[in-house]
Amino acid sequence: MGSQEVTSEATTVAHVAEDATAVTHAARTEQVSTSFRTPGTPGGRPVVLDDITLDVAPGECVTVLGTSGCHKSTLRHAVA
Repeated sequence: MGSQEVTSEATTVAHVAEDATAVTHAARTEQVSTSFRTPGTPGGRPVVLDDITLDVAPGECVTVLGTSGCHKSTLRHAVA
């Protein structure tokens, strides 16, 4: 499997309206932990997210990368 490059770029806001309301978080999730059992799978309920905190400031863009089945969608549902 090939390597993947992850980059980070800063975003600058060129103009803010005078009457703009200050927003400190575009999305915030604190201390999320979840587990589930896949139907038909024997055994316990493995923890798939353990004490996750995500803080996205206004104007920031976040990308979650990972292999198939690593619970990217589970994280997305926890934030939504």
